[in-house]
Amino acid sequence: SMPLTKRAALKCLARTAFVNAAMTARGMQQIGLSYVLAPALRCLYTDPVTLGQAFARYAGHSNTHVFMLPAYTGLLLSMEEQIAGGVLPASVLTSLRTTLATTLSALGDAFFSGSMRTFWALTCVFLLLEGNIWPAAIFTLILLSILQIFRVVSFFFCLTHGIAALRWIRSVDVPTWVERTKICNALLICLTLWIMLDAGLSGWSLPTQAATVAFVPLAALVVGRLHVPRLIIWTLALGLLFLISQGGLNG
Repeated sequence: SMPLTKRAALKCLARTAFVNAAMTARGMQQIGLSYVLAPALRCLYTDPVTLGQAFARYAGHSNTHVFMLPAYTGLLLSMEEQIAGGVLPASVLTSLRTTLATTLSALGDAFFSGSMRTFWALTCVFLLLEGNIWPAAIFTLILLSILQIFRVVSFFFCLTHGIAALRWIRSVDVPTWVERTKICNALLICLTLWIMLDAGLSGWSLPTQAATVAFVPLAALVVGRLHVPRLIIWTLALGLLFLISQGGLNG
């Protein structure tokens, strides 16, 4: 076997941007992952037999969040280096691969798709409603730059530290940050609604204005902290709207 070169590692990192170009309903990112890992596997395994065995390890279903894919790739390459060097048996990677993909996918779905993307959208809506076009564009560019930095840093961090990198990821406590971001999102919804309904709210009573503005962040806090079913929150919201429409809170 040969050591993994920086050139091969950089090729793998660059290819992570195209992993979803060959998505299939059955294998999901199966083809894309093999494409991503190909430069490193060809570098690590010069023997055709061992190279074929290495590619065969990724012949099954594979899927993880696209923003977490560089970290996932770094973990896989770290283990492949150890397998090529005879430190780890190939069976370890086979048993851990699906677990790693699922874990990182859950983190990516919760943080990026479930909270940060919403935070970006709501912030831009708020800025645009105030006529701040350039700040919204600059904010978007800043987040995109941070995302690319995260992709590069997470790739090399996981490649360098291997499975030990998961301990650091766990110490970050992503679920807590997701909950905090969702509370911020609720406040942004509140501010956005205030701007959109400012003219209409001027004729409402003070309790109606307070209930309308405070409902969204309070509902997010109750659902997030107390785990109250969302159905109950929606029922309360409909009841509040009904009272407003009937003038029950407008007297």
